[in-house]
Amino acid sequence: MEPRVQYAMQTADGAWRVEIVKRGRTQWYRVVHEDNILDWLSIAAVQRILGEAGIDMADLGEAAA
Repeated sequence: MEPRVQYAMQTADGAWRVEIVKRGRTQWYRVVHEDNILDWLSIAAVQRILGEAGIDMADLGEAAA
């Protein structure tokens, strides 16, 4: 069974993207920035990564999954 992006959000310029990924009953987060993909993250890790980049999660908008 392949992982499937359930939902995605991104910054207005599209430079940072956060995806909610699911495979079977397992769900995790993925952060995509330029050529970097950080996979199998918790929401706390996503908040930390974005925070270190100066991005507030409230500034993310819905994106095509």
